[in-house]
Amino acid sequence: MTVTLVPPALDRIKVTVTILARVFVLFLFTSVTACSAQQDTGQDPVAREQELAKNDVWHKAKLRGVAFRAIGQEPGWLLEITNGEQILVVTDYGQDRQSYPFVEPREDKAARKTVFQVNDSTSVLIEGKPCSDSMSGESFQTTVTVTLNGKSLKGCGRALF
Repeated sequence: MTVTLVPPALDRIKVTVTILARVFVLFLFTSVTACSAQQDTGQDPVAREQELAKNDVWHKAKLRGVAFRAIGQEPGWLLEITNGEQILVVTDYGQDRQSYPFVEPREDKAARKTVFQVNDSTSVLIEGKPCSDSMSGESFQTTVTVTLNGKSLKGCGRALF
């Protein structure tokens, strides 16, 4: 019969490894449990999206397929770009609506600028510069200039997708 003596340092290493293994298993179990315990409101996802859209015009636009939306003040205007479909410009506090066919933009990534040249007298310039809405004070990461028949409308916008 052979007796093997284990040095005390090796015993401490085995105990440490066992403790670490148990901590890891506990962490893994906690992580899996937390991930699977999502809050279930019992509400249909479509109904939830529609509920959000009731009070949020930006969310409502997103649900309609709008990819980019901008607003401006004095006079109040808005812009909605639906990729592949249309560019909608609403001016004079909703009194005037102009819908244009979607056009492919020119992009200058280095300058962080995108231009939609809708026609000879209408263009949309989107710049990656911070902007603050003068009415609400809301901050945006994009400055927008819409030019209609030589008149420039300045405002702020954001991508919705």
